[in-house]
Amino acid sequence: MAGNKARYGKARSLATRALGVQEASSLAPMRDGSFLVVDDEHGIFRCPPDGSAVQLDAGQGLADLEGVAITPDGKHAYVLSERDGSVWRFGVDGDDLQGGERLGNLPRLAKALNHGWEGIAFAAAGAFGEHLQLLAAHQVKPRRIGVFDAETLEQRLMVRLPKNARKAIGDLNDITVDADGRILLLSGKRGCIAKMRLVDDVLSLVRVYRVETAKDDVPEGISIDTEGRVWICTDGKGMLHQLELEP
Repeated sequence: MAGNKARYGKARSLATRALGVQEASSLAPMRDGSFLVVDDEHGIFRCPPDGSAVQLDAGQGLADLEGVAITPDGKHAYVLSERDGSVWRFGVDGDDLQGGERLGNLPRLAKALNHGWEGIAFAAAGAFGEHLQLLAAHQVKPRRIGVFDAETLEQRLMVRLPKNARKAIGDLNDITVDADGRILLLSGKRGCIAKMRLVDDVLSLVRVYRVETAKDDVPEGISIDTEGRVWICTDGKGMLHQLELEP
């Protein structure tokens, strides 16, 4: 985007329902129409369309969960703990998670008590590298997007937000990647979504969208399903919204 001013569009809610998890931090669509949802203090939930959330045994003992993502092949789910930056991988078995392997920690970028990483997403092979990449958003200063090897968590790239994006969107709460490799960043505090482009290791701002439901509840998580639909979850009322981003 040329210049320093962000172009604002609207993120309209097309559909909404209760998740059954009030303090939802992040979400990932499952192939049966359910969502994996993490609660920062109570672990991992499966939330089917009828709103009857089920707490999964796989999340027992994990705390401060702020990110969840499912690999493009649907075989694994990754969860992120902000407290120590740890990333865990689980096998997806139908509507449940199995096992649990701690892959390691994302790097500490500041002197805060926790590592500050909020939100993870996958970029398919070819989008930002030869292999499957895990992207993560660092919430507060220094606001960064990290790109890591999905198998080893080896850091591939650490990029800063451009000035116009930093001014427009504030703190970062979650991240997702669309089919064209564009990055969507969610800011709950500002109630907006920033669409970003990463080319030659440089981030540029495409557009900022104001989330129309943000005045009623705080958006915390964002994800895109295999059909290209954009979803957000809220921390407070625990709502799920399908969004339409204005062209």
